[in-house]
Amino acid sequence: MDDYKHILLNHTTLTYIDQGHGAPVVLVHGSGPTDLRTWERQIEPFAAHFRVIAYSRRCHYPNPPAGDHADSASTRTHARDLAALITALQLGRVHLIGFSFGADIVLRLATDRPDLVRTLVITEPPLRSWLAALPGGIDFLAQRAAAILPAKRAVQQGDLEHGARLFIDGMMGNGVFDQLPLSARQRIMDNARLIGAEPTEIDAMGSEDITCSEAATIQAPTLLLTGDASPPMFLLVSRELARFLPHVEHVQIRGASHLLHVMQPQAYNAVVLEFLARHRGQGLNQEPRTENRAPRTKN
Repeated sequence: MDDYKHILLNHTTLTYIDQGHGAPVVLVHGSGPTDLRTWERQIEPFAAHFRVIAYSRRCHYPNPPAGDHADSASTRTHARDLAALITALQLGRVHLIGFSFGADIVLRLATDRPDLVRTLVITEPPLRSWLAALPGGIDFLAQRAAAILPAKRAVQQGDLEHGARLFIDGMMGNGVFDQLPLSARQRIMDNARLIGAEPTEIDAMGSEDITCSEAATIQAPTLLLTGDASPPMFLLVSRELARFLPHVEHVQIRGASHLLHVMQPQAYNAVVLEFLARHRGQGLNQEPRTENRAPRTKN
């Protein structure tokens, strides 16, 4: 995990790992306090079958900070960075894997640059504009903002550990921060300054999300993953998104909250690798998922 490479793209430096051979798989991490190391339990297993690129998005460790970190919250900025990385490394069409805000980013790329996308694996994209349009969604967003504000204040006052704990527990449930592996908590601390850039103004949340009509145009085979212990707002959005994606499989992983790949890595890896194995080529010929079909459950 320490064989880092660096590339200058779009006036910023991105750090990445490039491991394995075969069809390219690009891993896109989530928002706030995380970076490429979040994939430590995926990189080697995936690299046994594919060429795996995991990168830290702009502003995230160990990349240089950027002023007030405003770009760290821009879906379109990160999608442009991702497109530039794929192009610079001459990867062609790739399998894209993203969790949380990283899933928002790969959905945006699949809409804006479908020529770069082979398949999508997305875990609980927040898609806040979608949530706002669902019954009870505004209440969930207000609760989210209320949970984030104390975390932002703690970080701005220099108490990074307290801010990180408030942020993770506020987003994923009380006590989740202390349940995470030590390596995951260290990653969170290394990126805790970015909690200060998290949006809390409800009107501004999700302004760069894909729309329902854009989701319906995505032709890439898509694996949508959720955890059965995830906060309700993520499950609401995922179910709604599944109604619009033309070629989607929805799998729910037991015993996992929002950080599926960290909390249940074996189950996560098994589901993802099986999906990728079925779509090594192009794989655009599967039937669309019907709206009322229940997600498949993985132990």
